[in-house]
Amino acid sequence: MTFPRPGGDRGTGQGGDRGMKRLFHALLLAAALVFTAGLLADSLWLLGIGTWTLIAALLVELVHRP
Repeated sequence: MTFPRPGGDRGTGQGGDRGMKRLFHALLLAAALVFTAGLLADSLWLLGIGTWTLIAALLVELVHRP
């Protein structure tokens, strides 16, 4: 039994692609903000979190190809 996806998407698979693209962009934005905050605060742990967030965004983009 399949249930319709929110937004009127009925089994075409576009809802998941849109969600992954949104996740990718959110991770990129978070990485940029945290990395910039780390640079401004001269804080290595914020730089590290920003770097790992960027790596996670790139892995999401690499692994999930529509």
